[in-house]
Amino acid sequence: MRHLDLAQKIAKTSDHNRSRHGAVLVRGGSILNIAKNSNRYTKFGQRFMPYNMKWHATHHAEIGCILGLDKSTTKGSTIYVARVGKRGDIRNSKPCPTCQAVLRHVGVKKAIYTTEDGWGRMKL
Repeated sequence: MRHLDLAQKIAKTSDHNRSRHGAVLVRGGSILNIAKNSNRYTKFGQRFMPYNMKWHATHHAEIGCILGLDKSTTKGSTIYVARVGKRGDIRNSKPCPTCQAVLRHVGVKKAIYTTEDGWGRMKL
């Protein structure tokens, strides 16, 4: 999958100290945005964290992809998310509950993500 391959390349550029994720937001075959995770925090993502979580929301690749885009742009889009391990191996990158809530809020319709066995898909 072309967009998942691109997400993997973006993930390799992440400077996150524990896991490297990359994301590509696509609608109608056109790339809307790309992003990687980082150690920074995001106030926007914090709004969507479950009430029982007490830590700060870090800047996930999925959130980075939608920041700065109008909801009319993101509505009906698909996000491709990849995680790359320290040795370059492909890892599970299923969006976390906070990212799922954010993506639903802005109208993203599905997520395609890497797994250790290939890839997975989820309707949002």
